[in-house]
Amino acid sequence: MSDDGGGEDYDVDVEGGDGEGGGTFTETTHENLGERLQGACAGICIGLLLFFGSFPLLFWNEHRAVDRYDALRGAESQTVAVNPLYIDPANDGKVVHFSANITNGGDALVDTVFGFESDGLTLRREAEMYQWVETSSTSSKKDVGGGKTKTTTYTYDKEWKSYLVSTSNFKQSGYTNPTTMEYTNAKKTADPILVGSYELPSELESRITWEKSLPVDVEDITDGSIRNRTTKTSDGYLYYGNSYQSPQVGDQRVKWYYVPESIITIIGVQNGNTLSAFVSESGEGGDVLLMQQGTHSAAAMYDQAEAENAALSWILRFVGWFLMGAGLYLVFRPIEVFADIIPCVGSIIGCGLIFMSVVLSALLSALTISIAWLTAHPKIGAIILVVTLAVIGCCAFGVKYLERRRADAEEDGKDCE
Repeated sequence: MSDDGGGEDYDVDVEGGDGEGGGTFTETTHENLGERLQGACAGICIGLLLFFGSFPLLFWNEHRAVDRYDALRGAESQTVAVNPLYIDPANDGKVVHFSANITNGGDALVDTVFGFESDGLTLRREAEMYQWVETSSTSSKKDVGGGKTKTTTYTYDKEWKSYLVSTSNFKQSGYTNPTTMEYTNAKKTADPILVGSYELPSELESRITWEKSLPVDVEDITDGSIRNRTTKTSDGYLYYGNSYQSPQVGDQRVKWYYVPESIITIIGVQNGNTLSAFVSESGEGGDVLLMQQGTHSAAAMYDQAEAENAALSWILRFVGWFLMGAGLYLVFRPIEVFADIIPCVGSIIGCGLIFMSVVLSALLSALTISIAWLTAHPKIGAIILVVTLAVIGCCAFGVKYLERRRADAEEDGKDCE
């Protein structure tokens, strides 16, 4: 099938797709040089936004890293070890550190639909449905004259999913999934959760991650209407359908997980019978409320927090560098697209633009980072700035040296003639 009304052309090829065994759907689009140039020129605006937006991101990240480090150092200098089994009112407002058992301080957790119980910290039901899913893969090639042909292949398969998959946006019709799930995901959390004699702050509940599978039996289901149509599989699921070996769209399987009691280590500000986050005097650096599974010293806890801060700093540096490089490439991309009139020439120029964007963005990122450190910690910033300028100077010297060598070689060639 093709579109004769101008613009992009479409070709479609269908294989399989009978709605039972899956299939593939291939769509091919043809874009001419003019359309590609329009898209590349529109990308200049996006490129400028990315380029100029990367500078404040990099600058902010360095100040964030310094503020976080200072907040952690400030909290560590005030941290005192306490007995978690006895809450001393004299420690209110102090940064305390302790290790203790984390336990369910309330009633057993119950899945009211199935009747399963757990004395753990959380009880989670994971329900999945067998559904049609669409995946796609795209390849493209440049055509002589500057055009481009893009081929997208859509593949349809059946998979277990814990959420509803809508088929309304599938490229190929003929696939239908149920619009509701009889059993859905659910989670219950103990209230309160105790750590020694302290109540766990609600903001730390998301860090309770040592989850285990909860063994269940069909006989333990309290609702007879559910129990009578339940099959237990060899991998621990409760199955609702005709055959787990040959499932049909709409069949469901359910499994349960719980978090058992354990030993954890916490650092935070004592506030009555619970804990709150430490905040620096400046209010910068974020909240300091640390928790890890196991028994750890205060020094080890803070070392881990500093390592996480360093890791986040490097991630954001690479993000800023990437955004800056991508912005530069988008600004100059129309040159590559225009050169695609001869595909190999456009590819060579494209590689050159990518190399230039990577190098230039790396130098500008380093310069931005050093300036940010100058405003935060002048001594460290000065060292980073000197190193950055030295690298830039060496690169400039190397370029000039190569140019001079090339010029000398050309003169020698002329003399030989």
